[in-house]
Amino acid sequence: MQRTPLVPTSRPRRWLNEWRRPLGFSSMPTAVWTGSLSLGLVVVPVRLYPAVRKKNVRFHELDRAGRRMRHVRVPESEIYLPVPEPETRFSVGPVQERGLPVEHASTPEVTYEEINKGYEVAPGQYVSMTREEVASLAPERSRVIDVQQFVDVSAVDPIYFESRYYVVPDRDSTSPFRILRQALAAADRMAIAWFTLRSRRYLSAIRAYGDVMLLTTMVHADEVAAADFFIPDADAAATDKELKMARLLIDTLSGPFEPERYPDEHRQRLLDAIGAKTPSLAESPTAPSPTRIVDLMAALEASVKAAKAARA
Repeated sequence: MQRTPLVPTSRPRRWLNEWRRPLGFSSMPTAVWTGSLSLGLVVVPVRLYPAVRKKNVRFHELDRAGRRMRHVRVPESEIYLPVPEPETRFSVGPVQERGLPVEHASTPEVTYEEINKGYEVAPGQYVSMTREEVASLAPERSRVIDVQQFVDVSAVDPIYFESRYYVVPDRDSTSPFRILRQALAAADRMAIAWFTLRSRRYLSAIRAYGDVMLLTTMVHADEVAAADFFIPDADAAATDKELKMARLLIDTLSGPFEPERYPDEHRQRLLDAIGAKTPSLAESPTAPSPTRIVDLMAALEASVKAAKAARA
């Protein structure tokens, strides 16, 4: 039996534009996952898109002549020649003159196919596994986000949250998707689910987020480190007056969260320096050290006054 393709092969671009418009897409990003959101007998076709795009400034390694460096796969060695002095460290010459292992001058590079995975069980001792052995233990491929339960949005501490993805309805699932999203928002609940992405099975939380839903991958319970290394001082309980003043400071500094008020200043400085092609960044003036206030009440009162003055 011949199957009818979901996307008309004769007019793929027109179909894509028609799919975009009802969902409000101005430009189509690339989905990292396509499949279905499963709630018992209810199945909603969805796609996942990255909700966060890091804008870190990435540097490549160059030598002083401006040539990009390439790392070579060679076996480790404990025999090293002395590192040359700074003025000769970057000079071009035989491998032995650059402070690398002696054997690396004649040891051929190990090909990717010859490299196994090694798990260190003791210092210098490894259990070796082939890539095929590791791949055989990976979870089965699945195109289903399998919902296990629903919990209150406030029931999961943010310490469990990792990466975030937008959950968007697929072509013919806008109606059931909208119903589920609105129901989650009205109930103030989120779904706890399993799904597989790039050969790894993730625990995740799904909640309503504007016109879409937000899926957040989660760490497991045994991955959250306990804070039992800190032992509070039993004799350092705050007084009612101190708590009242601290609460006053909190209330004075409270307000709506405006993320645009907190830009990445370090990244901007890097970009400015790169754009200007300056050989070195000018030293920033050292900020004067604030006067140390030992008394807690005095510190709180001073902070409240400063906060009020800043808002005046």
